[in-house]
Amino acid sequence: DEVVIGGWSSEGGTRFRSLLVGVAEEEGLRYLGRVGTGYSAPLLKTLLPALKGAAAETSPFVGKGAPRGGKDIHWLRPVLVAELEHGGLTEGGSLRHAAFKGLREDKRAQEVVDDPQPPSPKQAEKAAPTPRRTGKDKVVVAGVTLSSPDKVLWPAVGGRPAITKTDLARYYEQAAERILPHVADRPVSIIRAPDGIEGETFFQRHAMPGSNPRLKLIDVHERKPYVAVVDVGGLVAVAQSGGLELHPWGCRPGDPETPEQVTFDLDPDEGLDFEAVIAAAKTVRKTLEAKGLNPFVKTTGGKGLHVVVPIRSDGRSRIEWDRCKAFAKAVAEEVRRADPDRFTTTLAKKARGGKIFIDYLRNGRMATAVAPWSVRARPGAGIAFPLSWGQVKAGLDPRAFTLHDAPALLKKPDAWKDFRAGEVSLRPVLKAMGL
Repeated sequence: DEVVIGGWSSEGGTRFRSLLVGVAEEEGLRYLGRVGTGYSAPLLKTLLPALKGAAAETSPFVGKGAPRGGKDIHWLRPVLVAELEHGGLTEGGSLRHAAFKGLREDKRAQEVVDDPQPPSPKQAEKAAPTPRRTGKDKVVVAGVTLSSPDKVLWPAVGGRPAITKTDLARYYEQAAERILPHVADRPVSIIRAPDGIEGETFFQRHAMPGSNPRLKLIDVHERKPYVAVVDVGGLVAVAQSGGLELHPWGCRPGDPETPEQVTFDLDPDEGLDFEAVIAAAKTVRKTLEAKGLNPFVKTTGGKGLHVVVPIRSDGRSRIEWDRCKAFAKAVAEEVRRADPDRFTTTLAKKARGGKIFIDYLRNGRMATAVAPWSVRARPGAGIAFPLSWGQVKAGLDPRAFTLHDAPALLKKPDAWKDFRAGEVSLRPVLKAMGL
């Protein structure tokens, strides 16, 4: 359930101990008690700045039982909403066994109000009632409660219905077995559109204050930790926050410093048809296979294709990010030199006239590429769909792989099921290329 944070307590004036929470009433917050569990050290690194940013001089709590101040009590403006797990209410109306689960950035404090017909203490003991009005029935997917489950993320188009937050969450739950091998335990950038693709969209890389506890925080030795998902609950938590796209690092799980794949993004110039992209992918495949590698291919959910090579990352085969990027650049240049009228490796738009841009820049440290099976925050709700090479032929239409088509797509064999089994050590290849 959600509650409003009205203050926090510390030990010795600085060390965090608990949150003081309540629900909104006309005069202020009605006190529901303290929440003293559920705070990991990484979570506190993002929670404390949010608390300090809402600091106030006076207590927002009113009525009987409102807490008193003291040197270890820090009052807040009633603007932050927390999600809790708890065991119901005591006879005195306090939360029982409450544990912090995260901040709710999508909910206003004014919405967190008391139930209009609070149950009796015996009912509270038996049914563990909520301390707020729930409105519509809750939707829970993979253990994650969705707020505004009917919010439209992709509007209806072309005779196809609108896609809601619940639709997205259930898709990521159903597709988790196929997505997680390519995303789990890696830093991931997320394109979020809390109000749908027609509203504001933004790229989230770093953990935000009070990040959902179903998300992992990964220290990449930057100013702030990155977020990562580790299980189906993490994928659904991304959807709950309005996260539509997943862009992971191409690193080994749990090891941001070690690449385990090389990605070539084939981006056609405006005016080129998809047949040119198909031909380009086959050319890149041939070049890579000639070096003893096993390339895979996927749509991007847009107008291009990704050719991706799995590489070994064990102790004997491990390479650094700079060598990974150098290899990608060398291959891209080799393809360009062989057919400069069809390919370019220059990022500038003016250099792409009628050509396929081979983007090798997705292979440096902190670079990302859209994950297989990720939805795109674009009209049509396209999916970055893993293909077999047999599908890369005349007539292939990337627009055929969308969130609307997901139930049928998930029933088909996974073309990337053996992706990791295809990995090859890049070290001998680099040596042969003089890199």
